[in-house]
Amino acid sequence: MTGLAQIDRYALDRKPSFVDLRDFAEASQGKVAARGDYLSSRAALYENGVEGPVGLIALDAASGSIEAIASDEFVLVLEGELTLGDVVLTRGAAAVIAHGTSFAWTAAAETLAVYMRYPESAPSDAGITAISKDPAYVPSNKPAPEVLIGPAPECRNFNDYRVDEGRFVCGTWASTAYRRHGFAYGHYEIMHLVEGSVTLEDAGLEQTFQTGATILAERGSHCAWDSREDVAKLFAIYRAG
Repeated sequence: MTGLAQIDRYALDRKPSFVDLRDFAEASQGKVAARGDYLSSRAALYENGVEGPVGLIALDAASGSIEAIASDEFVLVLEGELTLGDVVLTRGAAAVIAHGTSFAWTAAAETLAVYMRYPESAPSDAGITAISKDPAYVPSNKPAPEVLIGPAPECRNFNDYRVDEGRFVCGTWASTAYRRHGFAYGHYEIMHLVEGSVTLEDAGLEQTFQTGATILAERGSHCAWDSREDVAKLFAIYRAG
């Protein structure tokens, strides 16, 4: 993807779709001039001219403390290392910081992470929850029959963090291979593939993502799904009011 294509793809007035978050991070990190503050060393992802709940954190050999974070926040490290309280996140690892949590943080050189905020969250004493690397899966719902193309998959998930009847939920999901049509997304979802690959298609835009990819499916998009092998992903879902 050329630099011009990157600029156009992440324009402030772009329409909702799916986003390769690693590509977004590479295209946007130059917008973060100072990389020494957890809360301000950021570049937000916009849609339809409005700042969305997802964006980039770019830090470089920095540390600090937060007195009380203002909302629930999912954080996933793309590069480097980020320590949040007692939770150490390396590449591909994620955690949720609960609204109102006080914590110290430390970032290694050239650390890049993506975040998802839950603006409607309420303060709690849940602290910082690491997303499990060995989830205790339970069976979960299959895709709706009307969107499936071919046999229904077998799905499993594990929720590490879930509040407000699932308006904000983070954990791990796994499935056997399947295909489905696109449908209108009523939520935002960050997906980090820990196993397998998937091809997404939305309004003529198509891209195949491999293990290690980090993707955002935005509210208002219509993403079709095609996985020809078993897939597992870390996820964060925000169902905006």
